[in-house]
Amino acid sequence: MSKIICKCGQILSDSTDQLFYKGYIISDKEYFNMFDFADQLIESDCPQKENLAMTFRHNISVGNSYIRLKEIFQCPLCGRIMIETMPGCFCFFTPEDDNKKNLLDYGVETEIEYIKKQ
Repeated sequence: MSKIICKCGQILSDSTDQLFYKGYIISDKEYFNMFDFADQLIESDCPQKENLAMTFRHNISVGNSYIRLKEIFQCPLCGRIMIETMPGCFCFFTPEDDNKKNLLDYGVETEIEYIKKQ
């Protein structure tokens, strides 16, 4: 997918990595399936760690994979959340209050700032 159009008209590009407004959502069931799958790979007799890493990446991803992740976007203009319902289709949610527009951008820098304020 290369573009998503928010209901406010903002165009969100999805043509590169490490977008601050894009993330992935995983159900609790899939989350624990992911750990079970990782355990199986770690405990396997495969001596090639690179192959294990690639197997993990191919089986835990967006699309028809062993563990299903859904894409989630937040419009940087209006704060609306877009959650993938199936590939290329999204369900939209509008914030009711406190319109934070960076809910998906909470990396290490944000954690460090939070700790400094304590």
